[in-house]
Amino acid sequence: MDKVFQKTRELGQALLECEVYANMKEAEERAMKNQEAAQLMASFLEKRTQIQQMMQEGNPDPGAMKRLSDEMDADQERLQMMDDIVALTQARGEFTGLINQVNQVLQFIVTGRMDDPDGGCSGSCETCGRCH
Repeated sequence: MDKVFQKTRELGQALLECEVYANMKEAEERAMKNQEAAQLMASFLEKRTQIQQMMQEGNPDPGAMKRLSDEMDADQERLQMMDDIVALTQARGEFTGLINQVNQVLQFIVTGRMDDPDGGCSGSCETCGRCH
């Protein structure tokens, strides 16, 4: 069991040292330094907190809920138009993709099967009549 955890730590360290992770961290730093993005995110989070508080009160005002929701949508739309936020979203997506690939490889090694994200090949020839 110790060997499993040792290899897990090594895998974690390799992920921390890879270019995809470094790109994501750089994108996070740039986004955090963007004052406009920080203000919009703070505004978005404040509105979300207000909605959560209203929901806990039991009988929230539908008009106020709609107004806050619309404002959150506007904040999110503005955030998604900022270059730093677009880069961050893309970098996080690439890192998530890497993690998913690692999980697929582990699954294949352990089970002999690999899920096809498109729902086609399971990775096991026993369940398939043909190869691609």
